[in-house]
Amino acid sequence: MGTDVDRHYSTNAETSRLARTPHGRLEFLRTQELLRRVLTTRAKVLDVGGGTGVHAEWLARDGHSVHLIDVVAAHATAAATLPGVTAVVGDARGLPVADNSVDVVLMLGPL
Repeated sequence: MGTDVDRHYSTNAETSRLARTPHGRLEFLRTQELLRRVLTTRAKVLDVGGGTGVHAEWLARDGHSVHLIDVVAAHATAAATLPGVTAVVGDARGLPVADNSVDVVLMLGPL
């Protein structure tokens, strides 16, 4: 992806946004609460635009199989180091995933 996109997402990391402000922390906790309410069994989760894995990390810890796709290579590399998370560089406009191959698709940050 272009350098403007990389620059924007590299300097506006979702992980720090969700941790540094009261509103961000509330959003993070509320997202966890809602997803845990509906993900009652182990699921194959596709986290599109998941950054460095702020949500993928706890989803994998909860026992879900998580595959993350992010447009920023450094983010995908960081997410791939998380236990139980696989990650690749990709674009939401052309997902490198077969139709009907996952149970849940998340697209939280990019939206």
